[in-house]
Amino acid sequence: MKKHLIITLLACVIASVSYGQKTYNHGVFWARVVLADTINSKLKWEVFLQKRTQDAGTGNIFSAPHFFSIWPWLSYTLSKTTRVSLSPVGYFDSHLFYNAPSEVKDEGVKEYRISLRAENEQKSRLFNYSNRYSLEYRMRDLKYNGDYLPNWRVRYMLKFEKPLLHVISDEKPLSVFVSDEVFIQFGEAVKSNPNVFDQNRISFGFAYEVVKNIKFSASYLNIRQSRISGKEFDNANALWMIVTFDNLFSQFKRHQAKG
Repeated sequence: MKKHLIITLLACVIASVSYGQKTYNHGVFWARVVLADTINSKLKWEVFLQKRTQDAGTGNIFSAPHFFSIWPWLSYTLSKTTRVSLSPVGYFDSHLFYNAPSEVKDEGVKEYRISLRAENEQKSRLFNYSNRYSLEYRMRDLKYNGDYLPNWRVRYMLKFEKPLLHVISDEKPLSVFVSDEVFIQFGEAVKSNPNVFDQNRISFGFAYEVVKNIKFSASYLNIRQSRISGKEFDNANALWMIVTFDNLFSQFKRHQAKG
């Protein structure tokens, strides 16, 4: 089943690339702050606060808005290798990729999203690898009139990660990673689109726990996204930075208990 899904998704990407006639290039900056803590040994909550900007043809990746979101998650650990996560509702405000400052709009597309994820991570002697499957129900105000149109989006990500000791510290590893994520979509809001391919994201970077419970990640991300026509594509090169604050409240409770 998993093999067939991967082949189908790759076929969508190849078909979409070959079908494309024009590509627009962009520079983008992504920033995410993750607030997280454990509820018990199985349950964990997270909130993703995200901000993205784009160059809009100026060469300055901070010159125009691209995306803002508040995305809460509740995760349950099924085993040492598998966990499932639910986002009951997330809020998003997104802008199209702009080619020039004259195209920039003050208002983005408002979206509410319900998301479900399943992640499985395996460890080998050489590296760790994980598969992530996501299903999203999106409700977007695409016409800026308060009429939210729904559609579904399916995402699959394959990620390889290698922890490296003795690079920065002898105790905490520096993790380097590479990943690829494919998006396909269907439903009312996109029923007129010529194909189901939405976008593909390839990234590589590193992650490191700077101090206890605070992790920093930086990566390069290439995004290839289909426009509504199906004959035009956006190709974005993004710098992506993430700061994660783990055990946000429980770490202080533990210190109080020890005191």
